[in-house]
Formats: sequence, structure tokens, C-alpha cells
Amino acid sequence: MQLNNQLKTAIAAHPDVLAVLQASKPAAHWNEFTRTQFNAIAKIINKNITHEVIKNPELVEQYLVIGKLKVEKEIFGLRKKQVSDFISHLSNFSPYQVYNWISGKTLQSYWNGGEAKEIKINALLTFLKIPFSRWAEWITPAANMITPVPTIADPFFESSKASLAVVRKYYTGNYFLYYQKTDGSRLVIKTPFVLKEADNGDVLMHSVSEGHRYSGRVMGVRDGCLYINCQNLDFEEMEQYVFNIGLETKPEVLFGVSNTVSVKDRLAVGLKNILVKQPGHDDAFAAIPEVEIPFDKKYSHRSEEAVMVQYIKQSGCNIISSRSCCDMDELQWVPE
Repeated sequence: MQLNNQLKTAIAAHPDVLAVLQASKPAAHWNEFTRTQFNAIAKIINKNITHEVIKNPELVEQYLVIGKLKVEKEIFGLRKKQVSDFISHLSNFSPYQVYNWISGKTLQSYWNGGEAKEIKINALLTFLKIPFSRWAEWITPAANMITPVPTIADPFFESSKASLAVVRKYYTGNYFLYYQKTDGSRLVIKTPFVLKEADNGDVLMHSVSEGHRYSGRVMGVRDGCLYINCQNLDFEEMEQYVFNIGLETKPEVLFGVSNTVSVKDRLAVGLKNILVKQPGHDDAFAAIPEVEIPFDKKYSHRSEEAVMVQYIKQSGCNIISSRSCCDMDELQWVPE
């Protein structure tokens, strides 16, 4: 998505930004600013974001202004184990130290038509001190509605408007997604997975998977399979889900696969997925935190979670892993 005019105007009119620009005699238009000017603007923005993060640690704890992998890298670099240690590190910065939440190069790209990641937009909203409850309207105001996932015209899917009507009628709602962790550990991820109709008639998908937020779009139904394309909002990654639905109109449990990348090795993997539809239409459902369930967890009674964990535990080949590229000689002698 691109930075909308509402955000650009608010940033340009911010008193701290105006103070920086007064000293540099900038050009009339922001897209004519030099990299040096954008670096100066980024510096003051980053200082303000750091102040807000120290006052509101949940911005980091919930990976709203920084990705999970970046947080883990920072904590590892500090030889610590807690997010709070990273926050303490920021609070000990001298007046001359600046944490790089957003760079001058990135800002310059936004004023020249570049795409903006949601996590960077969140950082700019934090700089502007926009209440979290209003972030959505600032990211996609009515005059600047943006499709959450960029799509490429494809006759295969564009011709399936009728299938989207089927999805809207029978498959929108709240689900729990279950799958085994990509690292092969004996853990099951349980996380909310929401299919919701948008104002323009599209069916959108929202989920959180292993700490990463995903947003996507249902592409349609073909040959009894539901296709969903989505993108990771916190990391450079795309993902596609394919669920078997056949002719079922009142599904309780959907089985499918997803392609993604492993968190540790960043290699392509395929995962078995199970969706379990939930009753009702709780608007707060998407905010339910994901949980990791060990294979050996004991249950005192039969529940959805117990059934799903037992099924995945007994199922073979929950994960199909790929390897890095190689030449033909290496492939001949190294077993998979």
C-alpha cells in the first residue's frame, strides 16, 4: 500500500518536522527533498517513536512497530531474553543516540510513489500519537481505500465471481487454524483465522501465525478447492492456502495445505492445515492470542482442542520441507 495523503499531510505539518525543515530551506515539494533532508526528518521521527515505545511497551511486545524477528535479533544482540530488556536498552539512550524505526531512504521512497509496509505505517502513526483505536481509519480512510493484498489479474480467478458469492454465503466467519510448527517440533499452533466480506464484495482473510500477522484475499473456488492468497505484514513473505471444500455448504472442519517459509531457515515448506469453524460472529475474535500446544498435553475431557491435537499428533507428513539450491553433482550424492 502507499502512504495516503492524510498521513503525508499530518507528518509534514508536525511541529518537530517543521522545526527541522526551517533550518534546511527545503524545496517546495517533498518529492524534491534531498536524502539529507529526509534523513534529518527520519531522525526526529525516530526519537519521538522511541519515547512513545518506552511509555507504551506493548507497541513492541505486540510487534506493532517492529517485526518479531527484528525484536528477537535485538534481544539476542543484547544477550538478554525479554522484550523488557530491549525497552530498558532504549530508555538508556543518550540524546545523540537514535534507534532506526524508519530510515530517511524509506521516507523518501514514500513521497515518490513507493509502497509502505503496514508496520512502518504503524510507526508513523505512533510518531503522530494517533490512538490505536483510530489506526484503521488512518491507514485506509474512505477516500483512499486500498486492497490489503496486491493482486495480478488472472482470468482463472477473475471469472469466478459466482464462486465468491458461494464463499460469502457459506464460508465467511471465525475459525481456529491448527497446524504443526514449521521447525518440526512437537508443537501445534492454534490461532484465529477470520474470513470476512469487505465493502467491495471481496472476502478478506486475517490471521496471526507464529507471531506474524497475515492479511489476504480469497481468490475463489475451483474444482472443489478454496484458494486464499495472503501476505505477511511483518516480514517479506507471501503465502497461499488451498482448502478442500467439495460441495459442502455447512462446513465444521476444513482440511488443506499452505506454502510458506520456515521461521528459522527461511526455506520453503508445505504445511497441513485444519480450520475449525466457530459459532457466532464475535468481532473481537481476531484479537484472541495464538497458543502453542505440546503434543503431550493431557486433557481431562473431549474438546475441540483435544481432538485436533490428537489428530495432528497421529498424522504423518504434517510438514514437507525443502532444501537450499545445489548443483547436479551435489544432488546425486546427498540424500534428502
